[in-house]
Amino acid sequence: MKKAFTLALSMAAAVLMLVLLSYCGSDNDGNSDTCPAKCGEGKQCCADCPCETGTCNMDTGMCETGGDCCPDAPSGEVQIDVDGNVIDFTNQQGVAAWVGAVKPLDALSGNPTPIANGTADSSGAFHLDCMNVADSAFGLVVVSDDNPPDQTGGTYYPTGTGVIGWSNPAAEAHCVDGAKVFAVPNTLVAGLEQGLQINPDQDGFVVGLVVDTNGTPVEGAVVKKATGDALDNVVYPAADFSTFDGTLTSASGVFILKGPISSITAITAEKSGMTFDSTQVATSGGFCLVAIIQEAEAAP
Repeated sequence: MKKAFTLALSMAAAVLMLVLLSYCGSDNDGNSDTCPAKCGEGKQCCADCPCETGTCNMDTGMCETGGDCCPDAPSGEVQIDVDGNVIDFTNQQGVAAWVGAVKPLDALSGNPTPIANGTADSSGAFHLDCMNVADSAFGLVVVSDDNPPDQTGGTYYPTGTGVIGWSNPAAEAHCVDGAKVFAVPNTLVAGLEQGLQINPDQDGFVVGLVVDTNGTPVEGAVVKKATGDALDNVVYPAADFSTFDGTLTSASGVFILKGPISSITAITAEKSGMTFDSTQVATSGGFCLVAIIQEAEAAP
């Protein structure tokens, strides 16, 4: 089985690129019976002896990269598959939906061509079979919508969530288990449109979450540009979305970035005693981008 994938995503051109921080165990780490003396030796791995690239399959004790989970990939292709769940952003329940894997740079085109597509069942579970990502710069975004897709109509708004990121797909791409893909209801979009006086169909928008290393929402954070400059388009809704005049994230950890954001913008969060990774965002008309800002892992 492929290792469950933890969402800690950062994007380039609207992809939430995954950040995995790990360390190599020593000969005295208590795992000398299962770990090789040198991390990654012979592609072997374990919890305290992680892979330099790819992911560690704990069942086999071997490092896996893109070609390992899709062994029949033609020469020159880098294939991965994605297993996950589509979750309603407002209630965290699984929902039936159409899903499509797209290149991050295509996600903002308004009507991107999927590399692969499928459907999530009533529990939200979906599987996208082996697909070629060799020319997908930065990672992979999974877009959710009604089934069949109806753009901004129906129950759900077209929403993109990054599920994996890389700088070199040949070395870093691997199959994804446990991906969380969000679906933003049109009822929420209508409320934001009225409450914030925005035009999502024309300008798009970003809905984001500030979370700690365990994925728990962080209350009391400020979202800024990664340069430290303030954002003039950030909104902090109350946990129940009844008001939009907060100055910090509420208990939900949610923030909204009003469009348009025409150029790629790196953002991060600030809170006393915590350090956060950054992510990059942009918007496109008729599209919602989900951005996750996660607390940085402590150095070993």
